[in-house]
Amino acid sequence: MSSVSRILAAARPSLSASARAYTTVASEAPKATAAATEGYYKVTQTRSLIGVPKSTIKVLKSLGLGKKIGRPVFQPHEPSAAGKILKVKELVKVENMSGSIPPEGFQRTRATKGYKVVGKML
Repeated sequence: MSSVSRILAAARPSLSASARAYTTVASEAPKATAAATEGYYKVTQTRSLIGVPKSTIKVLKSLGLGKKIGRPVFQPHEPSAAGKILKVKELVKVENMSGSIPPEGFQRTRATKGYKVVGKML
């Protein structure tokens, strides 16, 4: 046996033991609850979709954006939402919000056609 193969043979049991210890610790870790992930990203589109690849437009549409610039949507703190946001990070503004989504979600700042907003009522 060469010296390299002896070193590798000596190292293998320690690697597998550490790997077993890691899997044991990882399996004993408590599962994430809904309360731990309670929070939302407030995602607002800030740039136009003109000249953007179709795959990026599809991601933006899956986030609930793409119709109007400046209209926010709320996405839960989840890896899938975070990945989508990273894909379109140049086109959106993201704010981290704790707690739950406001009941109104998005308040209309424009009046419907034929009406005029005079002031906000509390």
